[in-house]
Amino acid sequence: MQEVDHKREPCPHRIIDDVGGAFAMGAIGGTIWHSIKGARSSPSGARFRGAIDAVKLRVPVLGGSFAVWGGLFSTFDCALVGLRGVEDPSTRSPRAPRRAGCLPCGRAAAPCFAAPPWGGAPRPN
Repeated sequence: MQEVDHKREPCPHRIIDDVGGAFAMGAIGGTIWHSIKGARSSPSGARFRGAIDAVKLRVPVLGGSFAVWGGLFSTFDCALVGLRGVEDPSTRSPRAPRRAGCLPCGRAAAPCFAAPPWGGAPRPN
């Protein structure tokens, strides 16, 4: 008998949930990072204004990048769960190479084929 994971949303809703969570994580982290970076690179009399301008300029881009990453990650997770019919740790391993291959395809074709082996490489604990 298959055990159901009640801690996470079911698959179509999981994608939307992960996209929103990834966007929020990128926006919060980007706000902290770019406010410090903007304040440090501004003249001494306009540090606060420089921080605000840097946040307004770069944080939506960073949040959107995180959202795309989270959406692709969840989409591949749900696709593999749907194909296999069961959710277990072996469906989580192949997600990283597939996502790593899709993310650079918006820029050029060569990184699409070079990135998946590195995205799926085992990492030391």
